[in-house]
Amino acid sequence: MIRLIASDIDGTMVPDSSDYIHPGYYDAVRELKKKGITFCACSGRQFHSMQQLLEPVAEDIYFITENGTLVRTKDRILHRWAVDPDYYETLLTDIRAIEGASAVVSFPEVTYVDSGEDSRVFTFLRDSYRYSIENVPDLMDLPHENVLKFTIYCENCEEACADLISSHWSRDLKMAASGTQWIDICSPDAGKGAALAFLQGYLGVKKEETLYFGDNMNDLPAFDMAGIAATVANARPEVQERADLIAASYSELGVLKELERIIRS
Repeated sequence: MIRLIASDIDGTMVPDSSDYIHPGYYDAVRELKKKGITFCACSGRQFHSMQQLLEPVAEDIYFITENGTLVRTKDRILHRWAVDPDYYETLLTDIRAIEGASAVVSFPEVTYVDSGEDSRVFTFLRDSYRYSIENVPDLMDLPHENVLKFTIYCENCEEACADLISSHWSRDLKMAASGTQWIDICSPDAGKGAALAFLQGYLGVKKEETLYFGDNMNDLPAFDMAGIAATVANARPEVQERADLIAASYSELGVLKELERIIRS
């Protein structure tokens, strides 16, 4: 019996960076709750962005935000994993050495860049993802504590960041692609799998009572924590190979159709 359904957002429920979700998802979440099934939105997005997208049901669901570094309800943080502050300056220096890359630093309530308010990454996060975001003169001057994640933004990001990914940072921290333009870097103890495991413990839900939907590499750790690992037809091949269930693509509302099937069952 399924008691917990968690789903990635971008590329799974909606197109990447969309600020619109089909209203049928709101109805599905409400109906799942009536059946005793908890829904959790699980994303690389910050909480502010996720809350706006899911505002009509925000009181009824749980949030795993910032690529699995923060677990919360609408009103309360339940758990967080922060990057070791001793890594801050060296890691930021190495990110800045990547040609064409912009650095993004995320805290629980706000995200920072220093690339300028007219930069592509600032306007993209503010206008498309609806982030709570600020531009500062220099990211080095921010507090080094309570950083949830660093994000690298650039075109063909995995290729551009190949040297960083193969460096010692891959042992010291967790790195995962969360889209073609994004690499998230967080505590080695964090991630969607760790966050889902925490939520399962908090709710008293077993692995075999959990269904997880995801489409990208950063979703694979959560697959390991779910009794049913599900993806969508537009997902990366590596993700489809690991999935127990492949739903229709996000453009065909594949996840919504699966939720409605569970509601009818």
